[in-house]
Amino acid sequence: MPDVSPRTQFERLREQALGFPDAPGVYLFKNAHETVLYVGKAVSLKKRVSSYFNSANQQSPKVRSLMGQSDHLEFVLTADENQALLLESNLIKKNRPRYNVVLRDDKSYPYLKLTMKEDFPRVLISRRPLQDGSKYYGPYPNLKLREIIKLIYRYFNIRDCNIEIDGKAERACLSYQIHQCPAPCIGIIDRKGYAPLVKRVQWFLEGKHESLLESVRAGMLKSAERREFEEAAQYRDLITSIEQMQGTYAMIIPKKMDIDVLALALGLGKVLVSVVQVRQGKVLDHAKLVLENELEQPFEEVLPVLLQQYYVPGVFVPEEVLIAQEWLGDDQQAIEKSLSEQKGFPVRVRRADEAWRLDLMQMAEKNVLTALKEDVQQTNLLTELQNLLNLKNLPRNIACFDISTLQGSFTVGSAVFFKDGVPEKGRYRKFKIKEVQGPDDFRSHQEMMRRYIRLVEREGNPLPDLFLIDGGKGQLSAVKEVLDRELGGDYGLASLAKREEEVFVPGQGEPVDFRGHLKARHLLQRVRDESHRFAVGYHRIIRDRQAVTSLLQKVKGIGPSRLRALLNRFESVKAVQEAALEDLTSVPGFSKELAYKLYKAFHP
Repeated sequence: MPDVSPRTQFERLREQALGFPDAPGVYLFKNAHETVLYVGKAVSLKKRVSSYFNSANQQSPKVRSLMGQSDHLEFVLTADENQALLLESNLIKKNRPRYNVVLRDDKSYPYLKLTMKEDFPRVLISRRPLQDGSKYYGPYPNLKLREIIKLIYRYFNIRDCNIEIDGKAERACLSYQIHQCPAPCIGIIDRKGYAPLVKRVQWFLEGKHESLLESVRAGMLKSAERREFEEAAQYRDLITSIEQMQGTYAMIIPKKMDIDVLALALGLGKVLVSVVQVRQGKVLDHAKLVLENELEQPFEEVLPVLLQQYYVPGVFVPEEVLIAQEWLGDDQQAIEKSLSEQKGFPVRVRRADEAWRLDLMQMAEKNVLTALKEDVQQTNLLTELQNLLNLKNLPRNIACFDISTLQGSFTVGSAVFFKDGVPEKGRYRKFKIKEVQGPDDFRSHQEMMRRYIRLVEREGNPLPDLFLIDGGKGQLSAVKEVLDRELGGDYGLASLAKREEEVFVPGQGEPVDFRGHLKARHLLQRVRDESHRFAVGYHRIIRDRQAVTSLLQKVKGIGPSRLRALLNRFESVKAVQEAALEDLTSVPGFSKELAYKLYKAFHP
């Protein structure tokens, strides 16, 4: 960060805002490392960005925090507000800025993916929808997706392999032999003949069971007329499975419509969302989502961003999206246009009004209130921890640090990150200790902490509310030296020793008394155990890799390029050790003689 006072920085940012054009576009707050902290849209860039510097906005601690971390402002002009809305959405998805409303994906629910870009599509489970031309259905928090995929491959006769299909394979696999694949690999079926099979899968995943049953019954009759009774029996079994599945979903509305019902509730620094999925008039599933809302923006600013991030291209879009209030405002037309283009016909975003729509909304609201109750309980637990450790801030963000070594060799460090008691694995970090020679846990912790703070600054992420150290008083004091030097006194710090499970804080000789507060201590232990697991796992990888690399390099003829090819082929050290001779021979650059030398090194 530049060496300027907060006042000077504030004035400089305000001058930049006053120079913005009175035109539609997108604006960005960035830090000194060019990390995007916030993205917004505006009909008038000048008026909107200047509003951040008025006295009313400056009363918000969250806005003051954004200003304090911002180094400069940028803008991008657009033709109109609709284009600004789309550009804002793309920039948020790309940069995931800290202060924007962002759909949290650390606990993402699975989707079913139909690979429409392939000549012969198949069905897979995907944790995140991508813009790859595939169709995505879901998310499905509660359904047993692997059983559904097994049903699709058993009855819908589409391929389950991942090979590239050119119709010239020497022979078909077992799935063809048991009549669960039409064998496009050997050219028995072409793309035109395969397309109706894919269409049936689409009907099944979209809940269009009537259309599907009609098609399957027709296929069963044709098979029976051709006296292909085994194939007809498969159709019969599929009809039974579909009818049974229909019976598990209750008809909830009088129309065969596809509807998503969204209920929202404001939590601490977040928005909780319940999505009830109705397909062809039946309740299919419901999902609980979390939106980060660092600036604590109101529903009318949150909802447009939620819709853009939830219905990414490729994801199934229903005919209607029901909401409780008129929260979209001026963005409604642009959002409906975007969803309609994605769907292929008009999509409405509307309030629940009729009795049956109100019943659906009530169902969604019950789910989101349950989530809100759980969130309040977690907040109370964090407040309890804040009081016990005498922290300035509520410890929503906890980072825990551990060192793993083997008598001073292969020393590594780990930093895990928990937000509101939930691990955020995207913010886990690992470190090879470089400056410390030999076993020195204190200096290793200090090196890791210095590097971690620099890394967080470059990434534009917030510092944790609580730095938790895996260790005792010695590790605590060593880390405190670094934090005092780097951050002054504005941080929360504690250590948790493994042997006695005692928690220490700076300036207090005796451990913190957790009697009557077992849940709070269990939270710290869970975070510490995860940090230890992560550090030990990384240490094992480094140690094994070094050992095998050393052994491989003793085999004459294996240089850096062949070593890379070997590890790329087998991915893990253990796999290289256990590889068969013929597998080693298949690695690029390995002759039979060299592969035999390597094999003998592991099997003397």
